[in-house]
Amino acid sequence: MEYSGLYFIPTPTAQPADSSTTASTLISSLETHFHTLTRSTPWALTYRLFRDTPPRSFSDLSGDPTPFAHTYQHFLTHTSLSQNRAYIHFAPPPNSNKGSGSVAAIPAQQSDAQALLLRTQLAALWSPRHTLSVQNGATYTGGSFTVQIGEVRALREAQGGGVSSPGVVVCISTIAGGEESDTAGNGTGLNGNGEEKLDFGFVQATIREFWGKIKEGRDLGRAEVREAFMVPKEGGRSEEKDAVVRMWCDVLRLRG
Repeated sequence: MEYSGLYFIPTPTAQPADSSTTASTLISSLETHFHTLTRSTPWALTYRLFRDTPPRSFSDLSGDPTPFAHTYQHFLTHTSLSQNRAYIHFAPPPNSNKGSGSVAAIPAQQSDAQALLLRTQLAALWSPRHTLSVQNGATYTGGSFTVQIGEVRALREAQGGGVSSPGVVVCISTIAGGEESDTAGNGTGLNGNGEEKLDFGFVQATIREFWGKIKEGRDLGRAEVREAFMVPKEGGRSEEKDAVVRMWCDVLRLRG
């Protein structure tokens, strides 16, 4: 299976020019350290986040809101996942014993209409948090690795327009497992049923090492870089894609 790790490098100033500088720095480092990688088809994404509205009963007598565990709806279109599908990730509150939520795919052309439905007819239940996009992201491939680098843009709808940039994303994908079962060679083995058992710790270490080479000697500022990995559940290839969707949505939620 293809396994991915995602890194988000914040831009403290939120200025698009500063994110462009960071992305250019990372691309230059990638091309310097990994000569076998070649640039391929650009990628793009659009992401919208909605958060449920607490009922009035969750306010105390003073009018200050009491802690409320929010549920989120994520809308994601990502050209590397599908050219004609969009994904909706319904994420329950953490520690709610409801697991990681569900992922549903819809035709991409229906994504705007679904989001508009939440903004208008269901506005009492769901509030929009932010809308993000990546356009003309860089893709590099070679050997068993694929690397995507993109500048994240945010639309300041509440401020009458304008664009800011919360940061840069770097997605590193490689192959976990395969036909061989040499645990020392590819991090796989066989479980009690004779099926391939993947060592995600092994492939995560491989991705971390790759990322370490990219950022080596580069000034990424003082902001803390966020790391996220796929968390697949049993379910075959469809679950693999769902795990990728959850990973992207978890990172792009930012502080929403």
